[in-house]
Amino acid sequence: MSAPDLTPHLRPTPRPRTPPREPAVQPFHVWDLVLVFGLTAIALVGWESTFRGPGWWVAGGLAALTGILVAVTVVSARGGVEIVTLVLLIGYYLASGPIVDGTLRLDGLRTLESGVRANAEGWPILLGTHPPIDGSGAVLIAPVLLSLTSAGVGAALALRSTRAALPLVPPTLMLGAVLLLAQPEPVSVLLQGVGYGTLAMWWMRLRGLRVDEAAHGPDPARAWRLVGSVALVVVVALVAGLLASTSQPDERLLLSRRLAPYEVEKLSTPLDEFRHYTRQRGKKEGNVFNAKLFDVEGAPKGSRLRLAALDTYDGASWQADNDTDPEREDDRFLRLSTTIENPSSGKERRITVRPTANYTMPWVPTLGAVRAFQFLGSAREDAQSHLRYNPATQTAVMDDGLEKSDAYLFATGLTGGPLKQWMSPSEQLDPDLYDQAAFLQPAVDAWAVGTTYPMQALFQVAARLKKVGRYSSGFASWEAIYRPGHAKERLGDDFVLGVPTVGDDEQYAAAMALLATRLGVPARVVVGAVVPRSGTIRGKDVQAWVEVRIEDGSWRTLPTEAFMGNKPPERSAVERPKLRSFPPLQPESPKVQEPEAEEPQAEEQQEESSPDSGSGGGGVPWRWVVLLLLVLLLSAVPLAKVLRRRRRLAARRVSARYAGAWLELVDRARDLGHPVPAGLTRPAEARVVGGATGDGSLLTLAAEADSRIFGADEPPAADAAAFWALVRDHRSGLAAGVSLRRRIWALFSPSSLRPPPGDAEGR
Repeated sequence: MSAPDLTPHLRPTPRPRTPPREPAVQPFHVWDLVLVFGLTAIALVGWESTFRGPGWWVAGGLAALTGILVAVTVVSARGGVEIVTLVLLIGYYLASGPIVDGTLRLDGLRTLESGVRANAEGWPILLGTHPPIDGSGAVLIAPVLLSLTSAGVGAALALRSTRAALPLVPPTLMLGAVLLLAQPEPVSVLLQGVGYGTLAMWWMRLRGLRVDEAAHGPDPARAWRLVGSVALVVVVALVAGLLASTSQPDERLLLSRRLAPYEVEKLSTPLDEFRHYTRQRGKKEGNVFNAKLFDVEGAPKGSRLRLAALDTYDGASWQADNDTDPEREDDRFLRLSTTIENPSSGKERRITVRPTANYTMPWVPTLGAVRAFQFLGSAREDAQSHLRYNPATQTAVMDDGLEKSDAYLFATGLTGGPLKQWMSPSEQLDPDLYDQAAFLQPAVDAWAVGTTYPMQALFQVAARLKKVGRYSSGFASWEAIYRPGHAKERLGDDFVLGVPTVGDDEQYAAAMALLATRLGVPARVVVGAVVPRSGTIRGKDVQAWVEVRIEDGSWRTLPTEAFMGNKPPERSAVERPKLRSFPPLQPESPKVQEPEAEEPQAEEQQEESSPDSGSGGGGVPWRWVVLLLLVLLLSAVPLAKVLRRRRRLAARRVSARYAGAWLELVDRARDLGHPVPAGLTRPAEARVVGGATGDGSLLTLAAEADSRIFGADEPPAADAAAFWALVRDHRSGLAAGVSLRRRIWALFSPSSLRPPPGDAEGR
């Protein structure tokens, strides 16, 4: 007998097939990807006023799309958020070099070196340049890095996380970074504030509903919840937009205002070296009195080409400085791209300046409000990177000096004009400068006697200084006693307060600006030259004048001829100046005050007293406020009942819809004045309500509700809808036999909104 064949029994039992895993990226994730890109784009738009040209937008947009593509690829391969972040950072550093070089070619270590150097240089250029910045080169790393990480990490979190709000973190951080790095004026408060917030709220609500459905099943009231969410977001957006358009925004924290600008105050100024431009005996080193300094083309004859505007005084010298204008955010010496936002109402001119080897100072001659600037072909290749410009003082400087080959062309709007006595001074007076000028107060008190307003006093003091003054720059050997400099000692006892009053443009302009400041008129010293017909500026053409700020914020010129004496000093007066005796003030002399200034004060007092007058001025009339409150109070109860009915009808459990329908019937009875005690069963409630209204069929409805609520199986949704229809019919019949006044009151009665004690089912 042969042995049985056991081969079939020895075969391994086949393993059951594992069902395929669902893909990590589902079709509904498309909305997440679209919205994370939209939020990143809104944040990116914040740089619109910072950059010039489309390069920054193209680079940022492509970076955002690349980040999303990387996130989808890594997550589809079951990678986590940390893998996405690592891939993004590696790709960013590999791409930094080509971005800076403007080419897609990779050149080994040189490409990586360019990327590292761009990350070190790009951020200082971004923060230290007047807008708009040319959208090319190293500055593009900022929009690329922020867009790449915002879209990439945000998309990864949206694909991997079940937290509704977590994917909002990267775009929100990018928005904060853009606001921190961008310019003082936001591109659009509505877009970056209201628009971003609205889209973020809607996305968070959409994700919240999706996550909730994944945990508890489909929500039959999803449409109503989405509509309610959209309505809420729209209301919030409208209110926020209204507040944003009517309120004054507070000062934002700007990183560019926290970084130290170019330290221009350490430079020697043309006023310090003014004797280099005056006639001197012999050939003194550095003297350029007869030498040609510049060739100027395109400037109108008689216009004032400035070397430097000096707006601070420390008791030793006038200097240029940063952050000196409280009304401007661009009052800093920063880098200058090919263009700059520097509006002016003057006619635009294109002016070319060719310096010579005789001009050795770092101050760059300009004229008016510069709008565009570029060095010509003869200039150094990196000349533009060394240029610094302050739009508030219209002063430019090279941090490594202006060389002979550095010819340049700039477009400018002509500004300024002569100062007139009828003009009113600005109220933006520097208190520190006012205190520094206190040593000249005796001259101010004596020379301004009889004037009635500041500008009149300014012209009278200027005329008096010119009358008593003499001009000397130390040309003759016997004039060596009249030293250069404009420290307090030189301007005080040795000039304004002394006899004789002798000096040149340096002393006159420095002292006149301080006298004006002491009169309450903002002033600064400017060193430059009046452009002749030939356009050739020599050392002897350089002069110093005073600029005064008037009420409209512009600066007007008080020319040197208005306050500088042109007579030479008497040769017999070779001894040091003696103190000048000033007559005492007249007791009845009027104060230096402009009459027109009293009218705005009277208007302010009237405005301050207007609220007490009861007129309501620009406020909302009280009757409208009261009417609005009444409307809100009357509509609050009916609206609460409508929302409660919607909530009961759209309950997720079908059995809960039966309970909600019955509660609607009982609440209607309470509102109509039929008391229903608390703690009763549904059949007992049906007997109470039916006895009061004569409807005996309510007991059948109560039994149907109990059988569906306490049944073993979940009833179909269609049956619940049919039950609601029956309840509506019975609910309408409850009002039969009730007076019209009671029916109307039932709409506003809060009885059913107060749950009876012991109600365990809730409403």
